[in-house]
Amino acid sequence: MTKYDDNAVVLKHEAGTRLFHWGLILGFLPTAFTGIAIWLKPFSGDMMNVLMMVHIVGAWVLSLACVLFFIFRHKRVVAFWREIFTWTKDDVAWMKVSGGYPQKIFLGKIVPVPPMRKMNSGQKMMGIMVFIGTILVVVTGWILYAALPMVPKEIAFYADLIHLIVGLGLTICVVCGHIVLSIYNWKECVCMFGDGTMRVNDAKHHNELWVNEDIEPVETTN
Repeated sequence: MTKYDDNAVVLKHEAGTRLFHWGLILGFLPTAFTGIAIWLKPFSGDMMNVLMMVHIVGAWVLSLACVLFFIFRHKRVVAFWREIFTWTKDDVAWMKVSGGYPQKIFLGKIVPVPPMRKMNSGQKMMGIMVFIGTILVVVTGWILYAALPMVPKEIAFYADLIHLIVGLGLTICVVCGHIVLSIYNWKECVCMFGDGTMRVNDAKHHNELWVNEDIEPVETTN
């Protein structure tokens, strides 16, 4: 195992991944919140029209972010698939204690947590839900937006139902789970939406196996 000094940093998220996350934030969140408003209809007609326009623009941003990332970073997509669908007994053990977060946040207790690679088990689970859920909301959304006059009523009905249920589920998981824990793990959040680097010691706290077995030191010249 390579020893690193206290000031050593590691590139955890390359530029394409960070840009994709910005696209998800700028596309998904406006679409999600306006989607809830469109569903509940709490405002008058003019305001609802504005919300629908924001919803459509956000959907375009989300769709383009997904398509462009798949085209230009397809190797990263394959690596992501491989990571989220690879589970070991350590992942099961991690999930049993929810990564130790409930115990630490609500009870102030530290419980043993299995060491993780670049993604922990909760991120893998979120990745699976976001991957499948995003495909469903994007496809059904485009059916409702662009193909509604051409599809049978049954397809339109189920597309609308799937769009609503999956969209609400994704919103709850992302807002109440992923974003909250990202803010709680602030250094990881800054890493993803900053320059993609973090101190090796900080990375080792959450991704011990990744630091010990997967990353390699790079010599730099001044």
